[in-house]
Amino acid sequence: MSVFNSPSDRAPLGPSEQRRPVAPGVPLPAEGAPRRASVLGKTLIFKGELSADEDLVLQGRVEGSIHHTQSLTVGVDGVVIGDVHARSIVVEGTVEGDLHGGASVVVAATAKVRGNIVSPRVGIMEGAHFNGAIDMSGAPAAAEHGRAEERSRGALAEQSVERILNRI
Repeated sequence: MSVFNSPSDRAPLGPSEQRRPVAPGVPLPAEGAPRRASVLGKTLIFKGELSADEDLVLQGRVEGSIHHTQSLTVGVDGVVIGDVHARSIVVEGTVEGDLHGGASVVVAATAKVRGNIVSPRVGIMEGAHFNGAIDMSGAPAAAEHGRAEERSRGALAEQSVERILNRI
C-alpha cells in the first residue's frame, strides 16, 4: 500500500522543473541556497514605507518609498509611486519616482518610468517609456571602482618616480 504523493510515487523532476524561478526577472538562487522571495499580488494596495531583506516581486500598487537590501521586480501589473532603493531593480510595470540600484537597474520593454536612475549598471530595453536622467558615476560601486583605479595609478606613478630618481 502506498501513500499518494509520497516520494516513491513521484517521478523524478527534470532539471528545468527543479530550479524554476518564482517569477520572471527574479534570478535563481545559488545551488543549495534557500529561496526567499515575497510576491505581492495584483490586488494589493500599500501606502507607506516598505522595506525588506528578501527578493520581492511586486504586482500590486505601492504609494510610498521602498527600501530593499535585495532584488526588487516591479511586475507588469505593478505600480510604484515613490522612490525605490534596492540592490538590483527590474521594472516591467510603472514607476513614478527615482530608482537607486546598488548593483543594477533594468527597465524592461513593458515599463513606464518617470524619474531618475542612479546605479553603476543601467539597462533600458527598446520599447520602454523612460522620462528622467541617468547617473552612473555617483553610484557607490562605481565610485569605489574609480577609487581603486586611482590608488593603483598613484602607486604606479610613485614607482616610476622612484626608478627615475634611482638612475640619477
